[in-house]
Amino acid sequence: RQHLLELLRPPAGCKLDVAVGTTYSLDLISALMLPLSFAFFDWEHEDGGLVADPLALLEALRRYGDRFTIFCQSGQIKLPAKSPPLVTFLEPCIYDVKAPDADGVFHPKVWALRFIADDGAIRYRVLCLSRNLTFDRCWDTVVALDGELTDRSNAIGPLSDFIAALPGLVGRHRPVPRERRQGVAKIA
Repeated sequence: RQHLLELLRPPAGCKLDVAVGTTYSLDLISALMLPLSFAFFDWEHEDGGLVADPLALLEALRRYGDRFTIFCQSGQIKLPAKSPPLVTFLEPCIYDVKAPDADGVFHPKVWALRFIADDGAIRYRVLCLSRNLTFDRCWDTVVALDGELTDRSNAIGPLSDFIAALPGLVGRHRPVPRERRQGVAKIA
């Protein structure tokens, strides 16, 4: 997963605004690495060493947890044998979904990220992966696309439609809250 974490790193001069990810299966410890990596990106010294303030790291973890939304196949979340307390930060971030076709499964492995540059420009990154968000040791192939969307009419229609449809695939037992749907809509 180290490779994915590096691909999630914001471009120079940018901060993460919103991240939306999809996967078939999900390991909660792997998922915990995502907001933690952004917290570490924020709390690194220029020499790569970490700031030693654990409260600042917890605050950064909470803040980035609000920016991540992960959609995975219903019933495919792997619970760790012993859950670290930090896993509770993931609860509002993860939503299990069912494929629109009753005979199908939800199997995409796509990430869409929105960054805001120091000058206010909006940048996007789309990742298409071959692996699920687990600690599986299989090879992973990734397509990464980076760019700045200057004209919304040039947006990629099917990808935008897919991302916009994700909250609607979540079961009624735990709908996606309005604030999180608005975050997903920023990318769509």
